[in-house]
Amino acid sequence: MNEKRMRKLQRVLGTYTAAALTVLALMATVYGTHLEDFRTAARYSYELSFEESAAAVNALSDTLGKARYATGELCRSLASEAFAEACAAKAALGTLPFSTVEMEQTKSFLGTAGGFARQLCDSGGEFDDAERADLSALADTAEAYAAALTQMRLSLANGELEMDSREVRLRNVADGERTRLLSESFAEAEENFPLTAELLSYQIEKADTQSRYADVKSAAAAAGRLLGVSPELLREECRYADGSVGLSRDSLYIHASADGVLSLSDSRLVETGTVSEKRAAEKAREFLRLAGYGDMQESGRRRAGNVLYVSFLGRVGEAVCLDCSAEVGIALDNCSLYAFRAPEGIANGSYDWPLSESDAQAALPSSLVPLGSRRVVYEGQPCYEFRCRDGERSVTILVDARYARQLSITVE
Repeated sequence: MNEKRMRKLQRVLGTYTAAALTVLALMATVYGTHLEDFRTAARYSYELSFEESAAAVNALSDTLGKARYATGELCRSLASEAFAEACAAKAALGTLPFSTVEMEQTKSFLGTAGGFARQLCDSGGEFDDAERADLSALADTAEAYAAALTQMRLSLANGELEMDSREVRLRNVADGERTRLLSESFAEAEENFPLTAELLSYQIEKADTQSRYADVKSAAAAAGRLLGVSPELLREECRYADGSVGLSRDSLYIHASADGVLSLSDSRLVETGTVSEKRAAEKAREFLRLAGYGDMQESGRRRAGNVLYVSFLGRVGEAVCLDCSAEVGIALDNCSLYAFRAPEGIANGSYDWPLSESDAQAALPSSLVPLGSRRVVYEGQPCYEFRCRDGERSVTILVDARYARQLSITVE
């Protein structure tokens, strides 16, 4: 090969090499930007989950604090609130990117608080002295731990703590020196978890929270059927004392038992909302039917960002059962399942409405203008739900269908 051809070949090779390096540099820049966006979106999503967790524990602390002073019918009402808030806190904590090591004490306490609150709901009536003492013990623990979570939330907001992830590729959310990770702060809080005095009135066998064999294979099969995926694709995260199991797949966290899925949540960030709310609501109803809860009716919708949450209530004949509720969240970018809470309570039984609607309406104050009513079941009692108007206010009142007593008032 002569010198002229050699120089030409070198120029061509140099040109292609420069072009290749330019393309690689551009690709590295683009993928680096996308990765940083993905990391940022994941961090924001997990931070939101932590905010919800801290808020749920604070709500539980407030309710337990009030319950120790409750009398009459308010006892059962506050016990129901405490049970729901303990369940909500456990569900929110389940979406955080930590292992059971960082939250073992927390989940154990929430399980105890929820189980005891459920026991109080089942027993009914006013609290006795032993139950009040146990409520005070749980309230003190919840108050101390809620304060610790609040401090962690402030440290996270101030940049003193950094959110981390269960995904290896997301553990370092940004380059450079790292501040302390939130999981490390959680681990310290676990080591210094406030001790709860021995509960003298808590009968675990009655609260239905005794340790049971966790049937992981059946729980994974139930979750797989609901999601339409192979159970082998679901990863076990933790096991609960009641025999249920925590599973995950990508950004999904599933709480399931051998009987079915109890709750589900997705931690991914939904950036766009191209799907109509009508189509998302239809998807939610279809999912609920496939899950085996077809005899429920839509009761409301709420939109959080680009996720539509559709709530449902069970039915008892022609009446609506307010004691049996479920919720389905649908992502508005691709109409996929984003969240699910299985029905709480059972809509069954036979009920009579001895009083007529007009007789029950006598319990309403004369200042209200009735707009409509329907038959409902509330805390196991047949009632009439009256929708009323008082000027600019919308007022909903539940009236007992046996004695014409007001049971609940909601003002909007």
